[in-house]
Amino acid sequence: MSRVNMILFSCLITLAISVVYAQHRARRLFVDLQKERDTADQLVIEWNQLQIDQGTLTSSKRIEDGAIRALQMQLPAASKTRLMVTGVTAEKEVAPVSDSAAVKNAVPSKEATR
Repeated sequence: MSRVNMILFSCLITLAISVVYAQHRARRLFVDLQKERDTADQLVIEWNQLQIDQGTLTSSKRIEDGAIRALQMQLPAASKTRLMVTGVTAEKEVAPVSDSAAVKNAVPSKEATR
């Protein structure tokens, strides 16, 4: 009976060590999973920040300000802009447009670019 007890005891010890190893490995994998989730969260935050930055950098107001500042560009005077309206016959007169609307809606004609 002692021999059977020794075999059972050794099986019990082997199984106990296997359970401890499996739990340790599961905990280690869980810690790694949490680290990867944290990294994924950080990447999502960074991605959102980059999208906000891209929207800021490509806004037309920022580009216009950069052109005015760096290239000393300025809006043309209303007298130097022409408003081209499609679909209007030569018989109709086009009403003058204010400075800001003329600049926003101006399309240079062939005569204006000469």
